Amino acid sequence: MRAQSTVEQKLTRARTQLLLNQPFFGTLCLKLKLMPGSRPTLATDGTRIVYNPSFVESLTPAELEGCIAHEVLHCALGHHARRGVREPRLWNHAADYAINPIVLKNGLKLPAGVLLDPQYENLSAEEIYARLKKDASSGGGSNQNSSAASGSGSQSNGQSQPGPSSPSTTQNASSGGGSPNCGAHGAGIDASPAGIGEVLDAADENGDPASPAEMSRQQHEWSIAAERAMRSAKACGNAPADLERPLSENRQAQQDWRAILRAFVAATTMSDYRWTPPNRRHIGAGLYLPSVARSGVGEIVIGVDTSGSIGKDELEQFAGEITAISDEAQPEAIHVVYCDAAVQSSQQFGPSEPISLEPKGGGGTDFRPVFEWVEQNDLRPACLIYLTDLCCHSYPNPPEYPVLWVTDSRGTAPFGETVQISVD
Repeated sequence: MRAQSTVEQKLTRARTQLLLNQPFFGTLCLKLKLMPGSRPTLATDGTRIVYNPSFVESLTPAELEGCIAHEVLHCALGHHARRGVREPRLWNHAADYAINPIVLKNGLKLPAGVLLDPQYENLSAEEIYARLKKDASSGGGSNQNSSAASGSGSQSNGQSQPGPSSPSTTQNASSGGGSPNCGAHGAGIDASPAGIGEVLDAADENGDPASPAEMSRQQHEWSIAAERAMRSAKACGNAPADLERPLSENRQAQQDWRAILRAFVAATTMSDYRWTPPNRRHIGAGLYLPSVARSGVGEIVIGVDTSGSIGKDELEQFAGEITAISDEAQPEAIHVVYCDAAVQSSQQFGPSEPISLEPKGGGGTDFRPVFEWVEQNDLRPACLIYLTDLCCHSYPNPPEYPVLWVTDSRGTAPFGETVQISVD
C-alpha cells in the first residue's frame, strides 16, 4: 500500500507540474482518470490512463510528465477513435511517430528509445500508417534501430531504458524487439500490441468497446476540450508548439466526407429558373415566384491514385458512394482514370451504371497525367474528383473546372477542395 501511495503521489506531482508549466497538457490530463493496471507501461482509451506502478517508479519526474503529455496528445488528436480497420500494432507505431516530436518540441522529456524519425515529422498518423504499411508490404520499413537511437540522442544524458523487461521487449530493435517505454508502443511487437503500452480503441463508461456514435461523441468532446485548452494556454502566454495545425486537421476530419462529396457534385448540376410550375413554397403567402429547374450534370472525371497507397476498403466505399451519386445526378458519363506516375488505364460508365474500380499500376505518383489525359481527350468535365493519399508534390496548374481531392491522409491540395475519406 505504501508503494502504491508513493506512485500516486508521483503521478499527482507530475500532473501538477504540467498544469503549472505546460497548461495545455496539464488541463487536458485532468480529463483522464488514472488507474493502475497490468499494462507494461502506459495506455489510454480516451477516458483513462492505465499505468503500471513499477514503470511509473522507474521514470524520472521529467520523463513521467512527458509520458503523460504523450498520452494526452493521443486523445487530443483522436487517435483512440480514428483507427478504423487499420492494424492495431502499425497504428500505434504511426500515432507515436506523429506525436513524439511534438512532445519534445514543447520542452518535455521522454524515456530513451522512443519512436522518432525525421521523415515522419509534420505528418498525420494516417499518412504515416500508409507509408509504414507500404514499406512493410514491399519488404522495407523504417529503420527502427536508428529511430530509437535518434530518440535517445535527442534527449541525451545516455539514459538507460526504464521499466520492466521481458525477452520480447529487450531485443535490439532491428531484430524485432523494442524498448518497453512510453512512446515505443508498437516498436518491435511480435505477437500482440498488449506487450507494450498502446493507445487503445475508445471505450464507453463501462469499459466496453465504444459504438461508432460514442466514438464520434468522444472525439468531438476532445476536439472542443483541446481548443479550449489551447485558448487558455495562449492566455497564459504559454501556447504549445506545433499543435495548431494537427488540431485543426483533426477537427476538419470529423466532417462527413459523403455529404461533402454529394454537395460538391450537386453544385455542378445545371440549373435554371422557370415560371411553370411556380415555386410552391411561396404560394401560401400569395407570392408567385419562379421555381428552380435542374438537369443532370455533364461528364465527371474520377482520378484514382494507383501507387498502392489507397486501401481496398477506401476504394470500395468510394466506388459505392460515386455509384449512389451517379444515380441521383445522372451525369452524361463518368470517366475513371487510373494513374501512378503515368496514366495506366481508363474506364467509362454511363448514368446509373454501377461503378466498379479496377486499379492498375503501382509505381510512383504524379498528379499531372490525369489532367493532361482530360485535355488530350478534349473533355470539358463538370468536375474532377481525385482519390489519392496526396503523397506527391507534382501538381498541374489549376484547371478551369472544379476539383475535389478525396484522401485518406490529413494533407491538403494546393488548389480545389480537399476532404478526408474515413472507412466505416
